[in-house]
Amino acid sequence: MEKFNTISVSKCNKETVAMKEKCKLGMTATIPSGYVWRNTWNPVSCSLATVEMKKCLRGKFIYLMGDSTIRQWMEYFKASINTLKSVDLHESGKLQHQLAVDLDRNINIRWQKHCYPLIASMTYSVKEIEYLTRAIDRTGGEKNTIVVISLGQHFRPFPIDVFIRRALNVHKAIQRLLLRSPDTMVIIKTENIREMYNDAERFSDFHGYIQYLIIKDIFQDLSVSIVDAWDITIAYGTNNVHPPQHVVRNQINILLNYIC
Repeated sequence: MEKFNTISVSKCNKETVAMKEKCKLGMTATIPSGYVWRNTWNPVSCSLATVEMKKCLRGKFIYLMGDSTIRQWMEYFKASINTLKSVDLHESGKLQHQLAVDLDRNINIRWQKHCYPLIASMTYSVKEIEYLTRAIDRTGGEKNTIVVISLGQHFRPFPIDVFIRRALNVHKAIQRLLLRSPDTMVIIKTENIREMYNDAERFSDFHGYIQYLIIKDIFQDLSVSIVDAWDITIAYGTNNVHPPQHVVRNQINILLNYIC
């Protein structure tokens, strides 16, 4: 058309949109769970507030367990909180356990890799490897303890029953943790999407999506919350197993809203 008549744009009604409740533990997510607007993740079912990280994490023990995508959270915390000091645990390799503390604010953040399968191009020591179920069983837990678990990427090349058995074992360990310490906060971070053309037969998101559905199904009966990294990385279109910092920041912002 060469000519247009005047277009009048008006609101469909005069009702104000109700304010969404702040995101908190135990809320049921929608499908899809949110969208990206102005480079910020916006959940559909709740709203995210801006949280001051140092103030929120004062007196907290954050225990990050899983693969290198949750290690990214550890690196982000260390880069964002300038008072965090890394502690040398006298281990070797890129995959060594990490511990960072802020003695003035009593912040303690730890990362630990999960056990086999562990596919890596870097050397690492096998002496410190243990299953996450054992690490969870060693955790006393209390109201200031936050356990964050991420499983998936290293399981993609293997039969799905390997992942199901591991997820069920972690489920039982979390049950025991919440039984002895109901105030402990447990967060499950789902998988990131990854590169589309990098060894797609073994590592494609087809396998990841099946595992994503399994995780959501297995843990639905526990008092845990989900950081839906799958939907977040899809919305950002990262196609990178290790997404850029602004995506990691939005994932961690959900965690901070759960804590504070």
